[in-house]
Amino acid sequence: MQKTYRLFGMIFFMVCSLSGCGLFAVKEQQEKIASYCQIYGSVKPEIDNGKALIVVLFKFNGGDVNKRESWSLFDHFVNDRPGKWYFATAPGQYALAAFKDVNNDMVYQLDEPALMPDREKLIQCAPGAVETDIALLIPEQGRTKLQAAMDISKLQVRSSQEQLAISLGQVSHVGEMASLDEPRFADDRAKQSLWRPLDFLIDGNAGLYFLEPYAANKMPVLFVHGINGTPRNFNYLIEQLDRSRYQPWVVYYPSGAHIDNVGRYIEQMLRQLQAKYRFDKMAVVAHSMGGLVSRSFLLHHFDEASNLAVPLFITISTPWNGHAAAQLGVEHAPTPVYSWIDLAPGSRFLQELFYTGKANDAPRRSLPKTTEKHLLFSFIDSEAGDGTVSLASQLRPEAQQEADRLYGYQQSHMGILNTPDTVKLLNQLLDKVR
Repeated sequence: MQKTYRLFGMIFFMVCSLSGCGLFAVKEQQEKIASYCQIYGSVKPEIDNGKALIVVLFKFNGGDVNKRESWSLFDHFVNDRPGKWYFATAPGQYALAAFKDVNNDMVYQLDEPALMPDREKLIQCAPGAVETDIALLIPEQGRTKLQAAMDISKLQVRSSQEQLAISLGQVSHVGEMASLDEPRFADDRAKQSLWRPLDFLIDGNAGLYFLEPYAANKMPVLFVHGINGTPRNFNYLIEQLDRSRYQPWVVYYPSGAHIDNVGRYIEQMLRQLQAKYRFDKMAVVAHSMGGLVSRSFLLHHFDEASNLAVPLFITISTPWNGHAAAQLGVEHAPTPVYSWIDLAPGSRFLQELFYTGKANDAPRRSLPKTTEKHLLFSFIDSEAGDGTVSLASQLRPEAQQEADRLYGYQQSHMGILNTPDTVKLLNQLLDKVR
């Protein structure tokens, strides 16, 4: 155990020195994030007939509140059913609207049920403020119409300079075509996302990408990378995927963000895609910390009772019990990286992945039995685990208990992603649930 602890300590200090110590950038980045305000609430229609509900955030730019030129369309949030919405945005004055997307085109038409923004009660969004419990009810009819049609789908990521004033929720590429050999997926850019997560977002890297045009007859397979990772890590597995039956989708997120926030971010992107394409099931394949991200996303997903089925969840070399190096970072870094706080053994986040609180008798949280859960673990030897994550963390008892089956591979932490045995198992499991 002492040898393992020293190994984790060496990893932590090597990462720090090799990054030029990006730790000094972390405080600056977190101060920027803290300068944003957060707005939470819920939305429901007066008559629920299964249509997508879109919450729209308008920013007041000054002048006469009753004139259209005083306002700008700032951000939006898509729900496929009544439920919660969330914005993280720059300080300013805002108003909220909502509409029922009757014809599922991400465009508001004047004949669709809508809730007008209340221009007399602006949301005063101060730096670091949290506005919560805002309940929006979309009336079916009456004098609630917005003044003009809005095409939500045309909101796009801007340049780095322009994006500084844009809501954090608007910087993601959702369903955009990409190739894994693009510079944005390079290892160096992914590693910088640990130290500079906000820059990573603002530079337009984050998103859920398609590697081929959407095809209704192919089941999506979502690949979720780990800390310091990139979708490129899955290149070998994706190359061996039967592309006549499955379409690979890849998530790209900043490693330095809170893990639960990334989970919510993935959930929102999938809601947007489902509202657009109406697919009814998908599989999730996650590596390392991506397994924690994915479980967090799936817990939120099923809590909201979504109609999107996830028949297969495969985790590979996941640190279910955290990582000792993260604990060292929390204890010794001048400003700990957010994801380290979550990865520290015994953290609240890790506890709440499997329990509904920190009490010893807290009820268990479980994924539905309709989702097959397969846990792949890797090892070089029993003490060092796979060279990155210990066996004890990969084999946390709660994770084992919930898994339908466990599979052990004598491979390194990254090597397990590049072996024919992993490919063979992935294809077998996909074929079983398709």
